[in-house]
Amino acid sequence: MTQLFNDILAHYSWQGLALVGVLLVLFFVQLYYYAIAYYRIYRYRLMRRRKKIAENPPISVIVAVRGENEVFLTDELPVLLHQDYDPFEVVVVYIGGDIDYYDELQRIRDNYSNMRLTRMGGDSRIYISTKQALNVGIKSAQYDALLFTTTGAIPRSEQWVSLMAKGFERGMVVAAPAVPQFEHNTLKTFLMRMVEFQRERNAMARAVRDRLYYAPRSNYGYTRRLYDATRGFNHLGIDIGDNDLYLQAIATPERTAVVLSRHSVVMEERPERWSEWLELMRYYSSTREHYPATAKTFARRERGSRVLFLLATIVAIAVLPLELKLGALGLLLLRYLIVVATSRRVARRMGERGIVMRYWIYDILGPAVEWMIGSKHSHNTPKLWR
Repeated sequence: MTQLFNDILAHYSWQGLALVGVLLVLFFVQLYYYAIAYYRIYRYRLMRRRKKIAENPPISVIVAVRGENEVFLTDELPVLLHQDYDPFEVVVVYIGGDIDYYDELQRIRDNYSNMRLTRMGGDSRIYISTKQALNVGIKSAQYDALLFTTTGAIPRSEQWVSLMAKGFERGMVVAAPAVPQFEHNTLKTFLMRMVEFQRERNAMARAVRDRLYYAPRSNYGYTRRLYDATRGFNHLGIDIGDNDLYLQAIATPERTAVVLSRHSVVMEERPERWSEWLELMRYYSSTREHYPATAKTFARRERGSRVLFLLATIVAIAVLPLELKLGALGLLLLRYLIVVATSRRVARRMGERGIVMRYWIYDILGPAVEWMIGSKHSHNTPKLWR
């Protein structure tokens, strides 16, 4: 055995064997993420969790509208009001001073018994934070189960509230996926979609293991009892964080329920200009410095091992003997097949479609885009609570 080892060492050198060892370690790290951690999203079934309350809890959907958003009036609000569920209500908190716009909201409210309307603002010198508006919406809501969404977002199905209610039957904190929507389907927008998909996949992989640290701003909820018990939002010095920093404070394994269905997905409108999208991602990333170390490490380890695996494969193909070159290529191909197969199944659970043929683009360029997002701070520093 010793002679065999010496012969192998003499033929391949210790540097070559070390490179092979590094390649294998990185391959198994990637295998853990895509064959185990992310695959849990595909295998997750909400109905396996025990019910804690009776069926069909009343739901209050809360949305804050800042300024005169015409798309919200014509496209988004009608979808919210026509959800196939009973009983539920839509609580609209209007932040602005336009009388005509508020009158139009009142006219709609008068035609729908399941809509509530509250107005804040009117003085442009005083900034009203999103957390202040949501707090008013929570106090205005008549039901205990609170579901939050945003302007610029539309539920994909009329069963959205119904499916989220299934989450409230089994938990006090509920989260579901959101999908970015772009006007055009180009390679650039595909890369943007996949960067957001990966970020949400990391969060959902932790959430289905009862370690929720983030939910899309347009698709999460919790109970009023929990909100009152925890005395409302934390991190009051910033305008964002209600969907991540606050959830981190209230979510426990016993309280959390994740809803994964193509009918529970919310579509979020996104800008297509590269600079605008980067700025949006940087703004949403402003709270990440407060995330638990385990959440940040989970995402960084996948990204880092992916980059190092690709680099190690390139070096192996360049310097190792033919049989090891072929082995490195085989590992590269096997990893990619596992990645694509898992990503396709997970994407379907999270509402994404049509990713298989172009996934290699994100697989290679995704870490560079994440570096671009993290290399600068947002120009729109989260507003202070005044």
